[in-house]
Amino acid sequence: MFWTAKIQKNLLILIGIISLSNVIVFLLAPKDMADYTLADTEYWRETENHVMLKTAFEYNSKNDIQNFPVTLGDWKSYDFKYSDAVYSKLKADLLMSRAYTKSSVDLIWMDIINSKVGESFHKQRICVEGAGWNVDREDIIELKIADAPNPYTRLHANRLEISKGNKKQVMIYWFMFKKFGSGDAVTMIRLSSPVAYNETATFDSMKRFIEEELFDAMYERAEQENITLAEYIIENYGKIGALALTLSILIPLGLVFMGMRRKN
Repeated sequence: MFWTAKIQKNLLILIGIISLSNVIVFLLAPKDMADYTLADTEYWRETENHVMLKTAFEYNSKNDIQNFPVTLGDWKSYDFKYSDAVYSKLKADLLMSRAYTKSSVDLIWMDIINSKVGESFHKQRICVEGAGWNVDREDIIELKIADAPNPYTRLHANRLEISKGNKKQVMIYWFMFKKFGSGDAVTMIRLSSPVAYNETATFDSMKRFIEEELFDAMYERAEQENITLAEYIIENYGKIGALALTLSILIPLGLVFMGMRRKN
């Protein structure tokens, strides 16, 4: 009985501290944090390569992606379709499959793939090796997405260089998912380009396309709003908002105080 009571008292304090910490983090977070999408090199966990971005499109919506620009700078595009077997194997919604081209040697295939099924997003080297390609290079690259004072200026992505006989390709891909708010679907952005001269030239062409054209279409370059959720609540709801904030802090503090009183 004594140990049960002691555990209950400690648990009450722990719940109070955790609740208070969550409340403080929530209230001090930027007001627009829920509008951000997390981009990362992995789909199943947040890594040190993550970045928070404001997207210009809702990448979980096929209807919204239909408005994605068909022309990006000097790059023109046409939509294409994979075989039915590819869609069946992916177990995902291919929201967009489009080829952007600028010349006879500048060709980039772009896929926007959305899924709630984890197996849709196994590492791409598994896909290409399963299709008979060799992986000649695999690493993580850094792409410039914006300049200061934008708070998020770099996006990390996966890079693959693959070959099959005389055919060679360079692939760049990354994942996007919501950190806050509704929706548990993941979106993969995947770009592939056939090697015309050498892998370096192909990669450089893809990098210029992504940084100079694609990012402008995909992401908003707005600065993060310099106002916290707490400030926003007080500004818009006045005394009622202030009262709600006070209660949200006092309730977990009360739990901690009750636990300490019982412990003593």
